[in-house]
Amino acid sequence: MRRNWFIFILIAALRFGWADVSRASPVWHWSNPLPHGNDIIEMAYYNGSVYQVCDAGQIYSSSDLSFWQSLNSHSTNSLQAVTVFGNRLVVVGENGAVTYSDDGYNFVATNLATTDWLVGVAASSNLVVAVGDNAAIYTSNDGATWKRQAAPPSVGGNWLLSVAYGGGMFVTVGERGYIATSANGTNWTYRNLSNTNDLNYVTWITTQNLTNGFPTNSFLAVGNSRAIVSTNLGAAWNTPMILNLTNSMYSAAGNESSRLLAGDATIRLGQSVSNAIVWREQTGSLLYNAPDWTYYSSLALPQTNTYALGGEAGLFAQSGNTNGNYLWNELGSSARDWLWSITTNSSLYVAVGDHARIMTRSDGVNWEIESINDTNSVNATNTVFFGVGGSTNLLVAVGSGGSLAVSTNNYYTVVTTNSDGSLSTNLVSSIGIVWLPLPAPTTNDLHGVGTLGSTYYISGGHGSIFSSGNGTSWVSRNSTVTTYLSSIETFSNTLVCVGDVGTILTSPDGVTWTKRTSGTTNWIYRVRNFNGQLIAVGENGTILTSSNATTWTARTSGTTSWLNDVQMVTNTYYIVGSLGTLLTSTNATTWTNTPIITDSSLYSAATMNGQLVTVGLEGIILRSQIIPDLTPPDILDFSTVDGQYTFLVEGDTDQSFTLDSTTNLINWTTGPAVNITDSDGSVLFQLDPGASPPTYQFFRATLTP
Repeated sequence: MRRNWFIFILIAALRFGWADVSRASPVWHWSNPLPHGNDIIEMAYYNGSVYQVCDAGQIYSSSDLSFWQSLNSHSTNSLQAVTVFGNRLVVVGENGAVTYSDDGYNFVATNLATTDWLVGVAASSNLVVAVGDNAAIYTSNDGATWKRQAAPPSVGGNWLLSVAYGGGMFVTVGERGYIATSANGTNWTYRNLSNTNDLNYVTWITTQNLTNGFPTNSFLAVGNSRAIVSTNLGAAWNTPMILNLTNSMYSAAGNESSRLLAGDATIRLGQSVSNAIVWREQTGSLLYNAPDWTYYSSLALPQTNTYALGGEAGLFAQSGNTNGNYLWNELGSSARDWLWSITTNSSLYVAVGDHARIMTRSDGVNWEIESINDTNSVNATNTVFFGVGGSTNLLVAVGSGGSLAVSTNNYYTVVTTNSDGSLSTNLVSSIGIVWLPLPAPTTNDLHGVGTLGSTYYISGGHGSIFSSGNGTSWVSRNSTVTTYLSSIETFSNTLVCVGDVGTILTSPDGVTWTKRTSGTTNWIYRVRNFNGQLIAVGENGTILTSSNATTWTARTSGTTSWLNDVQMVTNTYYIVGSLGTLLTSTNATTWTNTPIITDSSLYSAATMNGQLVTVGLEGIILRSQIIPDLTPPDILDFSTVDGQYTFLVEGDTDQSFTLDSTTNLINWTTGPAVNITDSDGSVLFQLDPGASPPTYQFFRATLTP
C-alpha cells in the first residue's frame, strides 16, 4: 500500500513541476550520423568505460560501446588528446584547453592562457606531460596546474604531435621525424633519425606474452608512410618490417597477440604467423572488414584482445576476435554523404546531397533514406544534388550536370497492422518520398530552387535560369550574366537570384532580369526572405540585408568563414557556415558567434514547429528545439532494482529535466539532470537512494533549458 501511494505522488509531482525554460542559446543534438558525427581524435579506457575526445569540445563515454553519453567538457575548443593520470582523466586541446574529471562524468575546465594547440598528453604515476605546436611542452603534477617547459633540443619550429610514457620514460614525436626522450618531462634528449617524414603518434605497449613475435615492452610510433619501434626506451628505433605504407598513419595500439596501425583509408593488423610477423589490411569490401575511412584513434580493449577505432565524422568500428581472426563491425552504419541543401514541405524535412542522396523526417530526429531510380539525369554514383525546394504540391531537386528530379503531392492508400492485430487504412502523401528523375535541361550544374506564384525556377552554372509551370517541361531564361547562380528567393512579387562575384539579380516575372549593385565581389551563396527582410550570406563572412531587393547594406559578421544559409525562428536569425560557424542575431544587424557541437561545415538550414535543423559535411544533421516543448513528462514506472531507484519517464524528444526530491512537499532538493534523447520520448535511468533513504520521499521533474 505504501508503494502505490509513493508512485501516485511521483506522477502528480512530475506533471506539475516545471520551471522557466527560456534558453539563451540553442541546445544541439545529433540526428545523423549516430551516435554522433564529431571527429573522434583520441580515445582512452577509464573506470570501465571508453572515452572519446572530439572536435568542438565534445566528450562521449560508453560502458558497452553501444550507448554513448555526451559529457559537458566546459570547453568549446577542439579536444585533441586524453590520458589517465591515477584516478583522474585529463584531456587537452586547442588554444591551451585542459579539462579533467575524477569521476568520468563531471569535468573541470581550465585554460593555459596560450594559443598553443596541445595535441598529445601522457602520464606517469606523478607527472602529466602535454605537447603541441611551436614545440610546446607543458608539465603538471595534478592535471590542473601547468608549467611550460623549455623547448627540447634541435626541435626548431616543428610541432610536437604526440607523447607517450612507459618504462620510466616519456617519448615525444613530431614533424620532420622529430623524436626526444625524457625521464622527468623537463630535460629532453634528441634522438636523431635519418627519415624526416612526420611522426604523428607514439604509444607504449607492454604485454606478458613472449611467444607472439612482438617485443614485450616497446614504444611504437607511426607517421606519414612509416611505422617504427623502439625496445630500449626510445634511444634507438627500427622498422618492424616492410609495411609498404603509402598513407598517413595517425594512431597505433597493441595487445598480447597483435599490433594495429590506423590512418588515412588504411588499417594494418600485424600478427605472428609461423614465427614471422604478417601485416594484413583491415579495410575494404571484404566481409567483416572495417569501412574504408580516415581513422584518427585506436584503442586496445582490455581483457578481450580486441580493438576499437574512431575516425572522421564519428565513425566507430569495433573488432571481434575469433581464434585470432579480427572481424570488424561499424557502430550505427549511418549515411555519411555530404548534404548540401534542406527544405521543409508542410510537415516534412527533405535533405539532399552526394550520390543522389535524399533523406526525410517529419520530426528531425531519426531520418529515412528515400530511394530514387538511376535514370534520365540521375545516377547514384556521380549525381550530387545541390539544391531542393518548391511548394506544397511539388518539390524539385537539382544538382551536378543539370541533374533534375521532382516529387509530387499524390496520395496513396497504406494499410498497416495495429498491435492488437486490427488493420488501419490511411492516405499517405508521396511528396518528398517518391521521386521521378527527369532529363537534364542543361549540362551546367544546377543549384537554386524557387517559386513565384505557380511557376517553378531553378538556377546554376554559367548564369543558367529555367522556369516551369509543372516541374516537367523547363524553359531557359536569359539571366544576362555568366556567373554561377546558387540561390533563388521570392520577395513580394519579385524573384531575387544571387551567385558568384557578388551577383544579385531581380525579376518581376522570371523572364526579364536586372542586375543590382551588391557592393561586393564575394560569392553570395544564399538569399532568404523573412517577413519583408531579405538576408543574403556568402563568401568571406558576407552578410547583406535589403528591404526592397534593390538597395543592399553590408553587415559586419565578425568572421571570414563561408556563410551558407540563414533561417529565422521566432525573433532570432541563425546563420550557418563552414567549420561549424553559427551566427545569431535578433536584428539582422549585429551578429554573435555562437558555439555549436561540431567543427565541420554546415551548408543549409531549415525550420519547422520551432525546431532548427542544419545539414552539412559527411551527412551531418543537427537539430535544436529553439521554442521549447513545455509539455511535462510522465513517470510511467518506478521500481527498486539492486538497491537503486529505477524510473521510466516518458516525455518528448530533446526535453531536459532535473529529478528533484523532498520529504515534506515544501523544501525541494535539485536532483540529477536527465535528457530525453530517444525518438520515442522515453528514458530509463537509476538513482542511488543512499545508505539510509527516508521512509517517504517524493519526486518531481523540473523542465530545464
